[in-house]
Amino acid sequence: MRSSPPRPFLNTSPPRPVTPAPRPTAAQSRVKVLVAGADKDARASVEAAVRQAFAGRDPSEPWTVSLVKLGASWSVTLSGPGERFRNLSFSAEHYGLADAIRGAIASERSSSAPVSAASAPGPGRSSIEDRHVCVKCQQTIVVRYEAEPDEPKETAPVACPHCWAVGHVPIGGWAAAGSDYVATKA
Repeated sequence: MRSSPPRPFLNTSPPRPVTPAPRPTAAQSRVKVLVAGADKDARASVEAAVRQAFAGRDPSEPWTVSLVKLGASWSVTLSGPGERFRNLSFSAEHYGLADAIRGAIASERSSSAPVSAASAPGPGRSSIEDRHVCVKCQQTIVVRYEAEPDEPKETAPVACPHCWAVGHVPIGGWAAAGSDYVATKA
């Protein structure tokens, strides 16, 4: 008796429907998050913190949040609706990133002052605005900080708000030590 060769398996069941990947919500799709200077694992938690800060906002508002890791803190630049949110820059610690962004975009705030800056200079301090030129894109940036008279300067990392290249510029020692300075477009 001869055996016949094995038959190939034919699937006669109907094809299964393909389930499309879930689409992002309107609020998520209108917030663009750019992260530089952090590894892949850290990016997910940073993006989650940013999205948490925008929870409850109008989903039709377009926002871009650019973050550059500078040591233990983040240089944050927000671009959103209205002139008040045009390239608003500040620095924030990693553990307080969502709160810092939430505070910066809160509708109750009427000024574009950065979250980390005081409303008025401390006693004996004055507000300083230094102009620098980015070594990469050659565009002018303004670095704002507070300093005491005759305070020595230290070099500090600054992310260019035009191209995000990190350069080092001299600023007051107190502001450099506490990462209490802001870089904006001129």
